[in-house]
This record gives sequence, structure tokens and C-alpha cells, in this order.
Amino acid sequence: MSRREVDHDAMLLSRQWWQLLPSLLVVIGITYLSLIKEVPFADMGDIPLADKWGHAVAYMVLALCLAFDLHRMHAGVRVVYIVSILTPIIYGGLMEWMQYYFPPRMCDWVDWIADIIGTAAGVILYALLQLLRNKPR
Repeated sequence: MSRREVDHDAMLLSRQWWQLLPSLLVVIGITYLSLIKEVPFADMGDIPLADKWGHAVAYMVLALCLAFDLHRMHAGVRVVYIVSILTPIIYGGLMEWMQYYFPPRMCDWVDWIADIIGTAAGVILYALLQLLRNKPR
């Protein structure tokens, strides 16, 4: 990636930050659910690993939102994938670490693995949708 491409992508992001609003709303929602005292979806009855599924779905949605928001902003393909992969992974790790300071929440590396799996699923889904969209007819 050349310096010119990086400057172009940075300029687009600074001018059109409001187009990231869907991703920001997902981040706010994940932050709220990660730090409240009552653990949502903790007791889902017969659904095995319901908490882990919740993590995976939340981070899949975040990765998809980031990818589509950046795509809509005309960011380069590399930027779309790098940001859509690294941001949720780093953010998920940060949220797990923060939970240590919000009892009764607990820091759990298995939750972070679920976040990473959800991120991967979201990016793969975005890539498949792009392939289908750009498929010659």
C-alpha cells in the first residue's frame, strides 16, 4: 500500500466519519452489554454455550458493520479487511480485560476466542457477499 493510498483513506475517514455511525452504535451496544452487572443471556436454558454464541454474534455484527461502513466510504479493499478484522479483535480483548474491573463480570479468554470467531465469520460473510455481488451475470 503506497503512502498516497494511506493518505487518501485517512482523508476519506476524516471527512465522512458519520458514515461509521452503524458501527459506533454496535460498539456502544457491546460496551453496555459487556459492562452491566446483570449478565444478559447468561441463563438461556437448553442452549449450550449461549454466552459464547452471544459473543460470536455480537462481534460478527460489528465486523460486518465495519466492513460495509468502510466500503460505503470507498476505503481501499485492504483497509476494509484490516480494520474489520483488527478492530473487533482488539476491542474484544479490551472489553474482556475491562470486565475484570466490573464485578460480578469476569475476564474470560474463552469469551475473547468467541469474539475472534465471530469476527472471522463476519469478515468471511462480507467477502462472500462481495463475491456474489460482483459475480458476472
